[in-house]
Amino acid sequence: YRFLIQNILRYEIHSGKNFVYNPDVLFNKNLNITDKWIIAYEQRLLKFFHQEMEHYRLYTVVSELLSFLDKLTNWYIRLNRARIKGDFGEEDWVNSLNVLFGTMLNLIILLSPFIPFITEFIYQNLRNGLPDNSPLLEQSIHFLRIPEYNEKLLDDKIELIMQNMISVIELGRKLRENKKILLKKPVAKLTIINYDKSFLENLKVVENYIIDELNANEIEYIDEEPKYLKIGIK
Repeated sequence: YRFLIQNILRYEIHSGKNFVYNPDVLFNKNLNITDKWIIAYEQRLLKFFHQEMEHYRLYTVVSELLSFLDKLTNWYIRLNRARIKGDFGEEDWVNSLNVLFGTMLNLIILLSPFIPFITEFIYQNLRNGLPDNSPLLEQSIHFLRIPEYNEKLLDDKIELIMQNMISVIELGRKLRENKKILLKKPVAKLTIINYDKSFLENLKVVENYIIDELNANEIEYIDEEPKYLKIGIK
């Protein structure tokens, strides 16, 4: 939340314009894959929230909200920090701010039944960035209904690609830790072995993120997994 507000203020100072949330940005085809991922992930969360709350299964809802919060903080914001700061031009800046703003707003609405005071505090500031005709503009967050999910924004393929990318990066970090190789020290090559060719092809879409996060010069993709299992490679 603080990071979002800091960069909205940075944008307003830089552009001389007030930031006003534009929900149409969520349908912009020029958004990058991480934008589309966090939007799709949140829509699936909204769908899940409605299904579980109808049956009053609070224990499943809270864990999913915490999982989403972790992905938003440690993956979406981490991978897009430079974009949200405006380092890649105004269009990308505005898109990333709108995606993060909309995601944050929906998230605090979902969290409001569980943590009513901090979500109200955040909402009272975020509402200043809403257009006058917005259905999300109320005197209190507790006057808002839970948002409905949009089927058009769901994207199982992008969610799978990003989940696979996260798994590879987390495994790579563990390997570096096991070998006592600091992350700031680059490695010449990262080899990813998996029998599923579609798994490897999908990773190529997000190759630049893997290279940056694991500080590797290049990635080699190998689908001959059984051969490496036989020789017991570690």
